[in-house]
Amino acid sequence: MKPARALTNNLGAKILAVVVALLVWFNASGQEEVSRVRSVPLVLEGLPDSLALAAPVPATAAIRVTATRRQLVALGFQRLSVVADAFGIEVGRQRLTLSGEHVRGARELEPGRVAVLAPSVLEVSLEPLASRRLQVSLAAAGALPSNVVFESEGLVIEPAWVTVRGPASIIERLQHVTTETLELARIRETTTRELDLDCDPRAFACEPDRVTVTLRVSPRVERVLANVPPTVLLDSDDVDAVVEPEAVSLTLQGPASVLDTLSSGDVSVLVAVSGNKPASWRIAPDVILPAGVRLLDISVDTLDVRLFRAR
Repeated sequence: MKPARALTNNLGAKILAVVVALLVWFNASGQEEVSRVRSVPLVLEGLPDSLALAAPVPATAAIRVTATRRQLVALGFQRLSVVADAFGIEVGRQRLTLSGEHVRGARELEPGRVAVLAPSVLEVSLEPLASRRLQVSLAAAGALPSNVVFESEGLVIEPAWVTVRGPASIIERLQHVTTETLELARIRETTTRELDLDCDPRAFACEPDRVTVTLRVSPRVERVLANVPPTVLLDSDDVDAVVEPEAVSLTLQGPASVLDTLSSGDVSVLVAVSGNKPASWRIAPDVILPAGVRLLDISVDTLDVRLFRAR
């Protein structure tokens, strides 16, 4: 008989025999008992509402499962977890022993087939739960681009205050809550962002845990404000004063939204004179400007002030 014909002769019976052999092998393999070690979530349940963890507990636990291969496939490690019961626990350091009885999701296995390897003893440190209202501050990195500047009240955080809850020793030390870091170098126009708060859930919780941050910026411009009259500050009603020059010019820098509408009434050039006797003084003035506006130059460094008796 030719080799090709011998190979295809009774082909159906041969295929059936191979299938049966594979089924027998898979069945025998599935009954083989093996042990597997896996990392699964570790959950602490039943913690009294009046207490908080002073230090985080491990997020996972190592367990060993002994079962047949078929049982392991049906079990699925992704459904397993180790659950520690904190019901009735008190303030202070406590030790909770973990065993196979604390593995959730393995009920179909016989007792003793599941073991917790690590941690076999869970140490927890508990403190009274405390809460406070704290102000939110922006965590910023870098600086604004050179061609933009903050407007007056350029930073708005909503809500500006949040409630924090956690162990008393941590909450009492907190002075404020910061946001995630915002890169200022990327801000070129008024921007609103939602930012997470820097709250480690293993240490304390924030409510809410996100805030809305608005940065109001405007192009940085320069402007000369002319004819600003100085104001002489006298400490007596018995004298009058004459100041020269009668007006000065200021070169200012700041947000376009402010400088475009700025008038001489929005700034002050002050000259403080001490004494009430007639005299002549040469005094450097103090310039008072709106928030966010900077003085680059003034037309004169000093002013001549002459005092005389009031009539």
